Amino acid sequence: MEFVIIALAAFFASGLTFFSGFGLGTLLLPVFALFFTVEVAVAVTAIVHCANNIFKIGVAGKQADKTLVLRFGVPAIIAAFAGAAALGYVSHFDEIFRYSSDRERR
Repeated sequence: MEFVIIALAAFFASGLTFFSGFGLGTLLLPVFALFFTVEVAVAVTAIVHCANNIFKIGVAGKQADKTLVLRFGVPAIIAAFAGAAALGYVSHFDEIFRYSSDRERR
């Protein structure tokens, strides 16, 4: 049953964000984090992002402005790899702060 919920969440989030072009990770990551570890949730969100982008290229790619794609797409790809490397780097840091409420102390 979990796989059905996950697949439906990915499908509906992809449809909701098709025209805006953003927000897919914002919608999917919390849903995926309910079922997977955070690291796996980030990876699965990236896979859905990739599949959604391939779908969008297939549907609307011919109407895309090629110079605009090059001006924004290439830096976005480079930044995505830099962000992934930064996430891998900071994931090994120790925590710097832990919040606990008064209820947890009792």
